[in-house]
Amino acid sequence: MDSMLIWRTINTIILVALLYKVLRKPVGNMLTEGVNGIIGKFEAVQREKEEALQLLKEAEKKAKEAKAEAEEIIKHAEEVAEKQKAQVIAEAKEMADSILSAADEEIEREVLKAKKELQAYAAAQAVELAKEKIKGQVDEEFNKKVIKTSLSQIAKEGVL
Repeated sequence: MDSMLIWRTINTIILVALLYKVLRKPVGNMLTEGVNGIIGKFEAVQREKEEALQLLKEAEKKAKEAKAEAEEIIKHAEEVAEKQKAQVIAEAKEMADSILSAADEEIEREVLKAKKELQAYAAAQAVELAKEKIKGQVDEEFNKKVIKTSLSQIAKEGVL
């Protein structure tokens, strides 16, 4: 049995040596390719990670820029709205002043018209009263005196 064990050991060593010689390059290549493949995949993942981080940074930068631009647009819109508000208020004040001025002028015209109508009415009443008084007196000389007195009194009061 000892010889059998020796032959088996020798056969195993020869088989291992042959397998080593025959399979060394293919197995080595396979292992190298597998390791290289894993390294390549790892490097690709690293590159993708770096690209993703770069894209994230760019997206954050664009978001900040968009936010700043939106704030600028809002600020500009507020300024324009304030200017328009001030302009509308100024126009409204101007229009109100114009309306008030026109109303004052109309009131002044109506007051003058009412004064003239009142003067005309007072003059007509004075004439009527004078007629009534004169009817009782037929004397021409008295009539002349009354007319002169009335005219001078009217002239003094500024009616005529």
